[in-house]
Amino acid sequence: MPVSAAPAPTLATALAPVSNVSQKSERPSVYLASLEALGPNVVENALYIPPFDNRPEPMWYFFYGTLTKPEILQHVIDADETPAYRPAKIIGYELASWGQYPALIDNLEGNKVAGFAFQVPTREQEEKLARYETDAYRIHCCKIEFTDGQDPVEVYGNTFMYAGDAEALKAGRFDRRLWQIRTGQVLPEGWGSLLGNGEKRQP
Repeated sequence: MPVSAAPAPTLATALAPVSNVSQKSERPSVYLASLEALGPNVVENALYIPPFDNRPEPMWYFFYGTLTKPEILQHVIDADETPAYRPAKIIGYELASWGQYPALIDNLEGNKVAGFAFQVPTREQEEKLARYETDAYRIHCCKIEFTDGQDPVEVYGNTFMYAGDAEALKAGRFDRRLWQIRTGQVLPEGWGSLLGNGEKRQP
């Protein structure tokens, strides 16, 4: 007699509550549901490092969140000296909140985001930055405009943008795109009804 295959895991299983916080609320948080959906691969996914091309060293980076603190950047890239920042801005972007963290997204109205720029010396240190940011953010080329009145006035460099669905992020909805990036799984038809919190199924 052939042995029947074990049933495949379902999205409902992946989204099963793993904390008392989500169980106490009559309407579970979309953000908590997103975290619970990351599954057992969350640590592996968080350590993902994107490939770097053969561009010249060093590379300018624009920072707008926790990395605007020199002591944090120094620790992340394992620098011997405290990084020397230049105040700067980028145009055509805005900041949204991903949990407790700021997330850079596009803004077609020419909005300005203020921050600081730093010339990262080596690709190895760039990889450490990418590891710190996790795969919830992607490396993005941008024009950095300095605001300190010194030369150069502007350069092209990199920053870290939110990798998920910006509209879902701003609306506080479950982010299907980010879930698929972080788990490597495609959500099935009717997945929205499995959340049990009134979320509508995304197209």
